[in-house]
Amino acid sequence: TTKEDGQVVQSLKIEAPSMTEEDQYGYVMPERYRCDSCKAVMFHLDAGLRKRQPKSRRLKQWEYTDVFDDVCKTGFEGYGIKLIDGENALSGPGLPRDESLAPGSGAIQMSSESWSKRLGEICRKTVYEELGEEETYEYFYSKFTGSDEAVGLSEGLCRTELRQCTAGPKPPKATEEPAKEEKPKKGAGKDKAKDKAKAEKKKAKAEKEKAKAEKAKKAAELARDRGGGAAAAGLKIDAETFLRDLAARHGHAPGEYAGVRTEAEWEKTIVAIAGRIFGAKSEL
Repeated sequence: TTKEDGQVVQSLKIEAPSMTEEDQYGYVMPERYRCDSCKAVMFHLDAGLRKRQPKSRRLKQWEYTDVFDDVCKTGFEGYGIKLIDGENALSGPGLPRDESLAPGSGAIQMSSESWSKRLGEICRKTVYEELGEEETYEYFYSKFTGSDEAVGLSEGLCRTELRQCTAGPKPPKATEEPAKEEKPKKGAGKDKAKDKAKAEKKKAKAEKEKAKAEKAKKAAELARDRGGGAAAAGLKIDAETFLRDLAARHGHAPGEYAGVRTEAEWEKTIVAIAGRIFGAKSEL
C-alpha cells in the first residue's frame, strides 16, 4: 500500500474461519471434518504405540490398552479449525498441510477444548468399537520395524477399514436453484411456535442428561481416587467398567480382566475372579 506522500507501507490481511453453530456447540464432530479426524487419530495412536513398543517383543494386552486409553484421553491438544483455500479445515499436530499464503496475508486457528474432546471420543470409538483393541494393535505391529519411517497405523485405514475418507477428487458443488416464493400456509405461525417449543424442550432434556452423566463420571473418578471404583460409589455401570475397577482393586492393570479371551479362558478367568471376591467377602 502506498500513502499519499509516496511512502510504501505493507499491510497484513488476517484470515479467520467462520464457525457455524455446530462447530461451536455440537457434541459430536461435524461430518465435514470426519476424514481429517480419522487421520489425526491414526497419527497419535501410531506415535503412542511407537514410544512404548520394544524391538524384541510384542506389547502385552494391558500395555497397549494403557496406550490407547492415554492417547484417547490426553493426546489431542492443539486442535482447531483454520481457513485453508477458502474453506474451514481441521488443523493440528497430526495434520500437516501445505499452508502457503499469499504475500501480506496470514491465517489463525480457532481452537477450543471441544475439539480435543470430540477427537478423544472418535479415538475411543475407533479403537473399542470399530476396529477392536487387539486388531488395532495387530495393524500397528504387523508393519512395525523400529524405524522412524515405518508407519504402523496410517491414514490408509481411514479409507479402507473405517471408510471415513473417500478416494479421488471432491465432487463439484451443486448449483443452487433460486428458491420459489411460497405463500405462508394457514396456521403456519402456530406450527412454528410448537416446533420451537418442542426443540427447546428436547435441548433442555439433553442438557439435563449430560449434566447427570458428568456428575456420575466425577463421582466415579472421586471414588476411584479414594481407592474404590464406580461400583463403590453406588453407580450403575457396564460390564467393562466393573471389570476395570475390579482389576484395579485386585492390584492389576485396569485392562487385565477386560481383554479378549477364548470361551475356555473366560470361564477360567471368571472362576478366579469369583474366588477372589468370595475370599474378600469372607474376611469381612
